[in-house]
Amino acid sequence: MKKILALLLAAIMVMSFAACSSNKPADPQKPDSSRSDTVKPNDGSKPDVAKTATPKEIEAAIAKALGEGYLATIEVPEDEMWSSAISRLDLTKVKTYVAKQAENVSLDMDAVVIAECEDGYADEAVKQLNESFAQTVDYIRQYPFGVAKVEGARLYKIGNTVMLIIAGASADENASAEDEAKLAASEYEKIDNAIKALFGTLPENLAVIPEATDNGGSDEGDMILGG
Repeated sequence: MKKILALLLAAIMVMSFAACSSNKPADPQKPDSSRSDTVKPNDGSKPDVAKTATPKEIEAAIAKALGEGYLATIEVPEDEMWSSAISRLDLTKVKTYVAKQAENVSLDMDAVVIAECEDGYADEAVKQLNESFAQTVDYIRQYPFGVAKVEGARLYKIGNTVMLIIAGASADENASAEDEAKLAASEYEKIDNAIKALFGTLPENLAVIPEATDNGGSDEGDMILGG
């Protein structure tokens, strides 16, 4: 009888240990591969979450990156919309936008146009902004100032958002063409870094620079991609 009771007690103890083992909490340092909500590490092939920003947020980031070199501080007045690149866009197909220019447009060609488009309109918006950009290039080439800044313009498309950016500190009027080009390159690098910080990537620059003609203007029939 004692042997039977001993065996029963031993069996009960074994079952108790087994139950405790099965209820043991998982090691917090080790992911449970059986859980469907386990977060897997990003291998860098794609972002964890698609990053977005409003036109105002993008413009603010550019302004902050350039600091005192940001000259496109004036909202384009309604009665001057016709002279801005924003006039090229069908605003019935634009959800929201920012259109800014320099205080003295006769001296500084700085302009920032950022538009969040309706689905399916972004590519057409890029085309229209490029046509406006070509006219700006043609105009600035007639004068000996600001050419490098204008020709270095950025035209980006990220999702449904398109942006035409002609901005940065202006070179001294006595600066050489080489110095002007170096300054423009350094200012656009700041802009590029701001865009990359916002979206996690830097898109292709879609600005198209018309080739110069013998008279200093542009031949819109011959185009080269902007850098």
